[in-house]
Amino acid sequence: MSSPRARGRALDNPTLRRILGRVDGALPWGLAHRGDRLECPCCGGRFGSFRPRFDRPDARCPRCDSYERHRVMWLWLRDQGVLESTLDLLHAAPERVFEKRLRALPNLSYTAGSLFPKRHQVRVDLTDIPFPEASFDLVICNHVFDEIPDDRRAIAEIHRVLRPAGRLVTQTPIDYDREVTFEDPSLSPAERREIFYTADDVRVYGRDFAGRLAEPGFDVERVDYPAQLDPAVVERYALREQGGTVSGSDIHVAVKRAA
Repeated sequence: MSSPRARGRALDNPTLRRILGRVDGALPWGLAHRGDRLECPCCGGRFGSFRPRFDRPDARCPRCDSYERHRVMWLWLRDQGVLESTLDLLHAAPERVFEKRLRALPNLSYTAGSLFPKRHQVRVDLTDIPFPEASFDLVICNHVFDEIPDDRRAIAEIHRVLRPAGRLVTQTPIDYDREVTFEDPSLSPAERREIFYTADDVRVYGRDFAGRLAEPGFDVERVDYPAQLDPAVVERYALREQGGTVSGSDIHVAVKRAA
């Protein structure tokens, strides 16, 4: 019998996730997730349950596929007034759950940048961003830095293209049991999969992540947004990842200091 870790890695395979999602998605919401216990702030759907992940229940919205971290981020963006502000926004490696909604907002001048662009996206290598200095008011970059070999250069490039007082907003997996980030460029893909649970990641951040963000000239704040909300709201939107010391939902806000 395979171990829970091995099963977890298997179910975290993108192709298998898509297959399982299609099977689950083929079931009518009224049958599979009927009810009104939970609500997704991203799409407005209401359900008796969300789809489980291999390691936790009520993880994924049946309608828009948002996970806890997406719902936390959307609520924070809404409550901070970002969704109503007039901003030049660069969205790096755009999540599908966000891209269509952000692109539709008339107050945002929205640019979706990806290393492998699709449709209306533009090609953006975060270590060499193809925009002039001070091009954006806001950069959203989630679950990306742990996959970039030279993450410091990527952070510095984001700093360059932001205007003074512009913000980098990021959700990045952090192991708060680690004081110092662990990274080893010599690891093979198989070794990375064993240590990081995916061959794409090249490091696991520790509590020093905020300091790394600050290096180019950012003032950094860590936001545990569910802790600021009423417990009933947290439960209603299923915002808390259950178990483990690694958090992917915390928001780090890095503000570019004026020159």
